[in-house]
Amino acid sequence: MICEKIFRSRQGKTVVLRVYSEEGRIEKVEVTGDFFADENDIEYLERSLKELKPAKVEVIGVDVDELLEKVKECIS
Repeated sequence: MICEKIFRSRQGKTVVLRVYSEEGRIEKVEVTGDFFADENDIEYLERSLKELKPAKVEVIGVDVDELLEKVKECIS
């Protein structure tokens, strides 16, 4: 199953979040949008979100906790 959330972050940036799950287990998380972050940080962020853990990365334009909240909405 794919859950896609397209939203404006609290900081006004467009975010596209895709959560791929199978049998209630998250297989993959993808985050794209018009925010700014290093590619390595985005990869780390996606892995952390897959595990439902907050990531300590710098993302300009979106709050990491906001992304985690949206991932949790997808699996509930």
